[in-house]
Amino acid sequence: MPNPFARAASLLLGDDREQQGNRDARPLLEALGYAAAAEPDSQTRHRANLLKAASRFRRVFELAAPDAPGLVCFGAEFDPNLADPLHAGHPLVGVSGVGLSLQDAFQGCIGEGIEYLSQLQTGDDALEVDPGDPAGKLGPRAREFLAAFSAHRLSPDAKLSWHRVTRLADGCEVLLPADLCVRRPLHQQEVKPPFPLGTGSAAGLSWDAAALHGLLELIERDAASLWWWGGSRGRSIPPEDDAQIAAEAVLAQLRQGASARRSWLLDITTDIGVPCVAAVSCMADGFGFALGLASRPTLAGAARAAVLEMCQGELAHAVVETKLRERGEAALNARDRIHRRRATLLNADRCLLLQPEPGRARHLAIGTTDPTSMLRLIADRVAQVDIEVFGLDLTRPRFEIPAARIIAPGLQVLPSEIVTPRLAQMIARTGGGAAYTDGIALI
Repeated sequence: MPNPFARAASLLLGDDREQQGNRDARPLLEALGYAAAAEPDSQTRHRANLLKAASRFRRVFELAAPDAPGLVCFGAEFDPNLADPLHAGHPLVGVSGVGLSLQDAFQGCIGEGIEYLSQLQTGDDALEVDPGDPAGKLGPRAREFLAAFSAHRLSPDAKLSWHRVTRLADGCEVLLPADLCVRRPLHQQEVKPPFPLGTGSAAGLSWDAAALHGLLELIERDAASLWWWGGSRGRSIPPEDDAQIAAEAVLAQLRQGASARRSWLLDITTDIGVPCVAAVSCMADGFGFALGLASRPTLAGAARAAVLEMCQGELAHAVVETKLRERGEAALNARDRIHRRRATLLNADRCLLLQPEPGRARHLAIGTTDPTSMLRLIADRVAQVDIEVFGLDLTRPRFEIPAARIIAPGLQVLPSEIVTPRLAQMIARTGGGAAYTDGIALI
C-alpha cells in the first residue's frame, strides 16, 4: 500500500482526489504548504517528485534543536540501491535539511538525498577508456589539478575511465576522470577521491538552478579554505548593513529567547567577489563552537543561509552530547568526534581567525535573480581568475529531478588532501591558519 508521501504526490497532481487514503495525504500537503493545482505546473510536478522520492526512503523524521526552537529540521535515510543495483549492499546514507518552515526543511532534506542518489554511477552512464589525450582541451590549472587527482589512483598502472563534461565558458565538451564526476562502486573505483564528491553537486527546480547552487558551494568552500587553512581573516559586517539586519531577524526567529549562545558574522568573501559568510556561535565561556558557511548572490542571502547552517551545527552538537550521555564514547562515529573536538577544544574568543579584522570586502554586483543569468555571470567571474568551470547533467529518469555536478579545478575544496596553488599562495602570504586553529578541522 502506498505510504503517505506517495499518496500526497498523487493528490498534488490531481489523481485519485476522492480516495479514502487521502485522509493523511491532505494534512501532509497542507503542512508543507503544497496546494494542488488544477493543471500541474513545473513547480507542482517538482514537488510531487520530491514526495515520490521521500516515499522510497527508508525513513524521514523531524528533529528539534534545543538552542533554536524555531529551526525546522528533517532527517532521512535511504538505500543507495535506489539509484542502481550497482550499489546493492551498501550502507544506508543519511541526509538532512533545515529551514524556517516545514516546506524549506523538507525540500532541503529530500533534495540533498536526490543530489546524492543522482551522483551515484548507473549502468547507463557512458564512460570512456583510453581516449587518447583526455587533458588536451584543458587549461594549465585544470591539467595540474588532474595530475594531483590522478596521483590518488588505487593502482599505479591502472588506466582511468573518463566522463564527458561541458565547460561552462564556451560549451566545449572535455573529459574528466569518472571518479571525479560520479560516485562509483568501490570495486570499480580507479582513483580514491581525496575530497568529498558531494561538494559542487546539487538538485533543484531546473538544471541551471542546481548548477548555480553547486558552483556557489564550491566558492563557499574555497573561501572557507583560504580563511581557515590559509589564514586570511574575515571582516566584520556593519550593524546597519542589510546582511547584518537580515541575520539578526532570522536569528531572533530561530532562538525565540531560548539560548544563551553568542553569535556573530564574518565576511570571508575572496577575490572572486561572490559574497561568502561564516556565522559563528559559542557559549559564554567561548567553547561549544558552531559554524555555518554560505555563499549566495547577495551578502544578505549569504548571511541568512549561514545562520541557518550554524543552528544546524548546534543541533549536531546536541545530538552528539545525547549519544555520549546515553550510550557512551563508543556510540560516536568519526563525524561525531570531529563535532565534539571542535566544541570542546577550540575557544572562539581566543582564536584570531574567529575575530573580524577592519575593512570591507568587495562584492560582485549581480543585478539579476534569474538562475541562468546568475550562473553565467558567476562562472565568467571565476574564469577571470583563471579557473575553468565544468558542468555535468546528472538528472536521472527514475527521480525526474534536475541534478548537476559542478567541477572547478583550482578552487580549493574543504576538506581535501590536495592543496591548490591558490591555497598555497595564501599560506605563504599569511603563514597559514594552523597557528590559530591547533589543527582542528572546520568540516
